[in-house]
Amino acid sequence: MTKRGIDYYHRTMEKEKPKIQVRDIESQQVLFECDLHESERAWQFAAEMEEMGLDIEVINPTLGETLSHSLGISKEGLEAYKQSMEEEIESHDDSGSCCFTTNSDKIIQ
Repeated sequence: MTKRGIDYYHRTMEKEKPKIQVRDIESQQVLFECDLHESERAWQFAAEMEEMGLDIEVINPTLGETLSHSLGISKEGLEAYKQSMEEEIESHDDSGSCCFTTNSDKIIQ
């Protein structure tokens, strides 16, 4: 049996925390990255880059991604999760959904 320090799992999770990224849309280069609790810095940086004329995007980890990282999911598992979510969303787009018609009018029941 392997003996691990008391804070082993906490330190392991700290390394895998999802980050907020500010990326250049054209090159997909990450221009800025920070922890979730520093989101204001990411938005401030994004505003500065837009003022300079760059076309940028801010990538926030979703709740599912954050939870998955907290539970220790592998990169392959996370990619499979993202793919399944995309497929689920696309399956509703093609045939319409229970809440919207094909021309995006909301159905009120």
